[in-house]
Amino acid sequence: MTDGTPSRRAFLGAVGTGAAAGLAGCGAIADLFPASDPPETGPQSAATAVEGHVVDTTGTPVVDARVTALGTGGTDLATARTDDTGRFELPVRRPVWVQVRADDYRQRVRACAPGPANRLVVIEAAGSATIAFGGDTMFARRFYTDSTDRLNPRLGIDPADRRAGHDAVLAPLEPALAAPDLTSVNLETPLTTRSLRHPEKLYAFASHPVAAEALAAAGVDYTALGNNHAFDALGPGLRDTTAALDDAGLGHSGAGTSADAAWTPHVQRAGALDVALLSCTTITGDRYAIDWAANGPTDRPVTATVDGQSRTVPAGIGAARGTPARLRRAVRRARENADVVVVQIHGGEAYQPTPTDEVRRLTETAARSGADLVVDHHPHVTGGIDRVHGAVVAWSLGNLVFDQRIWQTFPTYLLTVAVTADGVERVTAEPVLLDGFVPHGVVGEPNRTVTWRTLGASTDAATATRSGVALGAGARPTRTATERFREQGAIYGRETGWVTGVPDGRVTLGRDLLPTGEFESHDVDEQGYDGTLWRYGRSYPTVAGEYGIDGSGGVHLRRVDGNRTRGVLSNTRRIPVDGPLTLTTGYRTGRAGLTLELTWFGDTSGSAIGRRRWPLPATDGTWQRLVRDAVPPDSATHANVLFALESPTTGRRTAEIDDVRLVQWADRTATAGRGFDHLRVRDPATVAFGVPGFADGVGWPRLD
Repeated sequence: MTDGTPSRRAFLGAVGTGAAAGLAGCGAIADLFPASDPPETGPQSAATAVEGHVVDTTGTPVVDARVTALGTGGTDLATARTDDTGRFELPVRRPVWVQVRADDYRQRVRACAPGPANRLVVIEAAGSATIAFGGDTMFARRFYTDSTDRLNPRLGIDPADRRAGHDAVLAPLEPALAAPDLTSVNLETPLTTRSLRHPEKLYAFASHPVAAEALAAAGVDYTALGNNHAFDALGPGLRDTTAALDDAGLGHSGAGTSADAAWTPHVQRAGALDVALLSCTTITGDRYAIDWAANGPTDRPVTATVDGQSRTVPAGIGAARGTPARLRRAVRRARENADVVVVQIHGGEAYQPTPTDEVRRLTETAARSGADLVVDHHPHVTGGIDRVHGAVVAWSLGNLVFDQRIWQTFPTYLLTVAVTADGVERVTAEPVLLDGFVPHGVVGEPNRTVTWRTLGASTDAATATRSGVALGAGARPTRTATERFREQGAIYGRETGWVTGVPDGRVTLGRDLLPTGEFESHDVDEQGYDGTLWRYGRSYPTVAGEYGIDGSGGVHLRRVDGNRTRGVLSNTRRIPVDGPLTLTTGYRTGRAGLTLELTWFGDTSGSAIGRRRWPLPATDGTWQRLVRDAVPPDSATHANVLFALESPTTGRRTAEIDDVRLVQWADRTATAGRGFDHLRVRDPATVAFGVPGFADGVGWPRLD
């Protein structure tokens, strides 16, 4: 930089081998919004377009493929053709959906960042199909209310134009939903305008029936109903739901007016194959007088008082209750009438990505009975990808569209599989982030966060790509490497590679709990630098391309003597914590008055139970890094990071903030794990790494 500001990479004191530098930029860049991040340091660039290669699963270049940059809602922004090496270049310089269409191959859509490193793998069309799966989906509760937090605005669906509002929720993800031959979501809500609700449930949802039209328009083809919310509006609501889905042309299974209806698979042509989709749940309301299992433990009518009136709920209506015997029989029958059998199991423990014993047993039953793919959901957080008795298993999909205000439910992924009559050929998990309840494709830091955490919970056969997790055909093999770390007490953060062991010396491994602390433009949308998952005032460009350490994304706070309140920056929701932490950030400010605070809470709601506060001294306009260790109080389960800039008595006070991390350290006995992205040197150590196939080598720059 001409002002002498150090680059982000120099600021961190890079070590190890990084990725290759970017190619020279295109002269006709579409300036969709300001961006200035050099190609080698982040997802935005003023000097380069969205570039890359298209290859098949053998790595062979795909020539003359049509490659299109898509915006929100699938609008075309730019188009190119691949050359003899499979290379393409699109004159856009922000994150976009990139669509690939080529003769003899299945269509592919993927989130891509500016730079030359994008590699899109396509599947041969002959005898194949692509199927995508999104997790828990609803449009109830807070979607139908306005935001009351001016520092954290969000989308609200206007009752005067409900269809447009539902479309707007799905628009950022529409290109990815529409691309596969068949797209499924777990519809965890009735679609009804009735006021009728289950009288005993604490959480009973209802979404407007127009949601079915919006889902279909966005590219969804099928909805799984075997879950614990399909019966929230009882039998009349379930009938409204299936009617709305039928009217919109959406397939469904997993719930019905009889046990046989609930267990009947939906069979649909996808690509070259017939796909049977089964759906069931382990959560059936057994403790309530009115359960919601079509094949419940007590198949008899129930009379109860609902909304002050006596109502009889007939036997055999509701969701398919997952039992080994019923699931085994359903899978075997589906196998007789379809090329591919998919089972979705709704169960497990909320906010826990590891499957319960019951879910694991049912998954194994489905796999042994002939299912090609088993997709599990309900915990609202993502789990890993595995192979069980020949079937591919996704242990938990997390949320796709949901109004929860719990931090760990925001990162998720869209699972896409390529299948043939012989089974699953390739699997990809491509990261998605919910911001203001709306799902967005992401690149950069949040993409890496979802990728590595998913990889850490997955089979060793899965590997990281530049855009997510891959398993099967086209996944490039990993390599091994070692690095020597000598500076005792130093902290290092991952760019590429994962720790596989510590042959000598001692290190402590950790995970960054803030997936968007770099403040780049990570979302695939038209918003630019929008401070995803952060609360701050938006009366001026608080987050912008020029405010960061290297002139890229960062936060600018300012106060003048007329301001009555302080300027603040904080994470949108409380972050779950468990164990020792390190809070670190880059900042610069010309005057004293900037404070960093870590606040402790005993739950997701309620008052603070303690705090640590650090006044940040003036830096005379140069970037400094602050590193502070903290141990949560025994009763603390959540934390909040807060920057506060006080109003001056005279004149003006400004501060810039970038690269905020809250690293939670694992037990010192942990010496390996793909989910860890930081390490602290306790004694000089040799660390062994796995290196993904896309990377030139290990990249773990020093942080402090």
